[in-house]
Amino acid sequence: MNPFRAFFLQVRACGAWLVMMLAGGGAACGQAPQGKAVDRMVAKVNGAPILVSDLKQVAEAQAQVIRHQFADDPTKLVKEMAAVKLNALDTLIDCQLLADEFYKIGGVMEPALLEQDLTQIIQMGFRGNREAFTADLAKNGLTLEKFRELRERMIIMNVMRARIAGKVEVTNEMVREHYEKNLRRWSGAEKVKLHTVTISKTTADARSVAESVHSKLTEGGDFEEIARKSSVDSHAARGGEWKWIYLSDLTGTVSEVVLATKKGEISEVIEQLDAFIIVRVDDRQEGDPKPFESVKAEVAKSLMEEVSKGRIEERMIKLRAAADIQRMGAE
Repeated sequence: MNPFRAFFLQVRACGAWLVMMLAGGGAACGQAPQGKAVDRMVAKVNGAPILVSDLKQVAEAQAQVIRHQFADDPTKLVKEMAAVKLNALDTLIDCQLLADEFYKIGGVMEPALLEQDLTQIIQMGFRGNREAFTADLAKNGLTLEKFRELRERMIIMNVMRARIAGKVEVTNEMVREHYEKNLRRWSGAEKVKLHTVTISKTTADARSVAESVHSKLTEGGDFEEIARKSSVDSHAARGGEWKWIYLSDLTGTVSEVVLATKKGEISEVIEQLDAFIIVRVDDRQEGDPKPFESVKAEVAKSLMEEVSKGRIEERMIKLRAAADIQRMGAE
């Protein structure tokens, strides 16, 4: 059996439609299609070219995943899409470095495993309908052959990351220390008191209105007065005031923004499917930490993931330093 088969089987268990994003960051890699006109190079890694077409195709593949994943969270969608464009070239370079390492140590991509992976993707995402799958690829500017290349590179990158991370073992003392350093992660439900202003997207030029309201609030405007005049949510009559509410009861993006907003501060404008929301965090009550034994397994998993990420990044730093990397620019 090929020594890498176990890694491939492990990676295949995580397969999903166009899953190009890797744990802890990263992306799939593209390779220049053979026999086609050469387009502009944006980088060279140990002599291997990365082309504008590679960058566009991989970014679109990632974007497809992100659009699906954050369809109900416009604010997060915008941020994630911006990150794709910002990090695409760096992750393509890292991917090429890992591919070089893979083949250097004798790695072999078994065609049967790649075909099994593709079959699994079609089964999971398209109920086995290959025609629907290829039609969706075409809609996003990808051929089946190019998708195979991208998927192969993604698998290789996952294989190498798993190999570099290796087996992670942690002691009870290490787990306990990780728990105590990150008590907030293991705390019980947090409560918050808020004021909100909600601008419906049915409002003419809603985004501009929301930004104007935000400016007035951050410049010291009376939040309750503005909420009564401008807000359309059920708290408007009370000047936007909310009673104590569990953070976990708020929607995904609102919860994240509230968590990152300090007591007494006003949030950024938060975009939702049908409205723009502005939040002022008035007070918060942190829950007591959960007993160590009740979250020990979760803490251990978190620590092992942290160790794995550290090993991978340490190796990537060395690979980047030793490689001949030439950047021509992504624009």
